[in-house]
Amino acid sequence: MPDFQKSYMVLRRQDDPDVRSLAAYRKAGGYSALEKAVRELTPDQIIQQVIDAKLRGLGGAGRLAGEKWRIVRGTEDNQKYVICNAYDADSRSYAARSLLAFNPHQVIEGIVLAAYAVGASEAFLVTRSLYKEGVEALQAALQEATEANLVGRDILGTDFSCTITVMGYDMGFMGGEETVQIAVIKGRRGMPEQRPPFPAQYGLWDKPTAINSIETLANVPVIVRNGPAAFASAGTGVTGGTKILSIYGVGSTEPKVVEVPFGTTLREILNHAGVSVGEDEVRAVVVGGAEGGALPLSLLDTPFDFDPIEQTGAIVGSGVIELLPSNTCMVAWAMERSRYLSKESCGKCVPCRVGVKRVTGILEGIVSDLGVNGDLDVLDEFASYIPNSSICGFGVQSMNSLKTAKKYWPEHFTLHVQELQCPTGTCVPVRSHRFVTKHVLP
Repeated sequence: MPDFQKSYMVLRRQDDPDVRSLAAYRKAGGYSALEKAVRELTPDQIIQQVIDAKLRGLGGAGRLAGEKWRIVRGTEDNQKYVICNAYDADSRSYAARSLLAFNPHQVIEGIVLAAYAVGASEAFLVTRSLYKEGVEALQAALQEATEANLVGRDILGTDFSCTITVMGYDMGFMGGEETVQIAVIKGRRGMPEQRPPFPAQYGLWDKPTAINSIETLANVPVIVRNGPAAFASAGTGVTGGTKILSIYGVGSTEPKVVEVPFGTTLREILNHAGVSVGEDEVRAVVVGGAEGGALPLSLLDTPFDFDPIEQTGAIVGSGVIELLPSNTCMVAWAMERSRYLSKESCGKCVPCRVGVKRVTGILEGIVSDLGVNGDLDVLDEFASYIPNSSICGFGVQSMNSLKTAKKYWPEHFTLHVQELQCPTGTCVPVRSHRFVTKHVLP
């Protein structure tokens, strides 16, 4: 069993001291990493530390953060940018809002360290404008840091300068996509862009740009302060550190927010959060949030890390874990997820715009006892076509709910189609007829 008491690196627990003020944060060791970096370390040394720490993109991408920084650093351009993605595309995730509200100075320190490492002098933090408490805490912390010469021109008396601009908007799930954020900062319509080229080479205003999640950047001061070996020891051999998780029990609308080391099993995570997983109460564990996958209880001993979770069909994603009640029909659950994602799609590319809606329609027909055997084959085709053809991660991950539901509960689909019965008796038809065109010969 992991030592959860020592695993909290970025998330403040209730019994921890309040570090929202600059004085309290500095008393707890805050900004010592920044001072050490600008006075003793080169940018390349910081990047190497982040790589050695095995810090991966905690917004869901899972790519080594230091490798992205190395690309930005190595690009020959006088102007570079850093963007902190504090948006929380999945509205049920509490990672960004918790860090903004209760640990804003560590976020600021992480942003400035990233800027120093890649050679940027300007940074942006993008978040949801609805996070009023978090935005207010961040702005107050930013003012304190600026007055203390920790942000702005000639930081700590050196020739390194970095400003941070806070932007807030709300445009649904797609607002968390990195190229959407670049477009919004530039004052354009928030639509994802085809990649390559990637933002690390061709980003904000066509300049090299390092975009990282708020959780990723908040871990950087810990790495520089304590060393990469100490940070990596908290995770696995391929992923260092911890992950903030928002855990919803059966019927729960308020999550339990915890921080756990990578490699902790799903069972250990749920036990740590105090969430019951009795087989008579729970049908499945959904890992990864709105675009995550549903896993049976037999997989509760799966380690929480990018590769093991993806092998099951789920994703680390937003860090949201939820339990489905035992009377859940997995066809209906997949239908509701697909319906939600079809509304959240930006509509730019055909596979996502049309494909997800088509999947929703087929599932609605199956739930309404209007399905035929051929529908199951069509669902499999879409489950492959949409992820392989979409231009951004939204479409790539949009079929996880369908794929895992069909993989682990195939009997729910076949019973609906072949016997016209819901396996749990809970499905309510959403359609009442099927149009059939008949051609009558004269």
